[in-house]
Amino acid sequence: MTMNIAIITACPSGVANSILAAGLLEQAAKKLGWDAKIECQSSVIDSTPLSADDISNADVVFIAASTPVETSRFVGQKVYQVDIKEVIEDATVCLEKAPSLATELTQATTVAKLQSAESGAKKIVAITACPTGVAHTFMAAEALEEEGKRRGHQIKVETRGSVGAKNQLTEQEIADADLVIIAADIEVPLDRFNGKKLYRTKTSPALKKTAEEMDNAFAQATTYQHSGSASTAATEEKKGFYKHLMTGVSHMLPVVVAGGLIIALSFVFGIEAFQEEGTLAAALMNIGGGSAFALMIPVLAGYIAFSIADRPGLAPGLVGVC
Repeated sequence: MTMNIAIITACPSGVANSILAAGLLEQAAKKLGWDAKIECQSSVIDSTPLSADDISNADVVFIAASTPVETSRFVGQKVYQVDIKEVIEDATVCLEKAPSLATELTQATTVAKLQSAESGAKKIVAITACPTGVAHTFMAAEALEEEGKRRGHQIKVETRGSVGAKNQLTEQEIADADLVIIAADIEVPLDRFNGKKLYRTKTSPALKKTAEEMDNAFAQATTYQHSGSASTAATEEKKGFYKHLMTGVSHMLPVVVAGGLIIALSFVFGIEAFQEEGTLAAALMNIGGGSAFALMIPVLAGYIAFSIADRPGLAPGLVGVC
């Protein structure tokens, strides 16, 4: 039976679970032969909100969320809501249940914003980053947001992933913050947090032991004093060879990937087409193999130096290997 269904996915960080659930539900709807309109409430991708026609024409409004969702626009519609984790476990089963379990929404729910004036509420800002800038970066961000909101705190997490810095912290948000949490496996710029209470950890404990790490953050955070000198930075924290290497690798990866893709494009014209000078294939091979790959070592060395000595080390690291 053909069915029109309007879908909303939402999670606290608007990153991993929200995007994953939207993709799974889209595939499930196609499998069932249903016409689905999807609104993915995300902080890292652009998603078209459901229009008034999408909602009015829908037989069922399906909400998959682990965070409060504004439902005033769905009053009078048949609505079925589940936790987003159920969708990730089996999207097709969840979608099949919707028509029979959906009920008419008579009263809307509103999303009340947390106020820092509430008893015990704190303002927290955080940064997550991992060497590849993919899974752990966003999963740790989501875990921290969920734990912070569960405790009644205001929290905003900036993710420094392979797509660049998203959900970026503003100067005002940093100034108002009671606590800064840095969950990173690579070096990230910290000069903007000078004078703030700051706690450093890695993405793995932030993801797997989120509650414990948040307790540690409040108990062990120290006032951060920024300095560009390597000696001062070394006294503030232990920095091992692996961390410096991973900082370099994480910045080198985009250059490697871009170069590899451009080389692959040159093969579209033939495996040996690049050997003929003046052709597009030759130009692509020169850009990918000649220019992009030539930057691999300088970028790696530059950001290893950046990890060791902060900004003063970046230029010597870049030019020292050229």
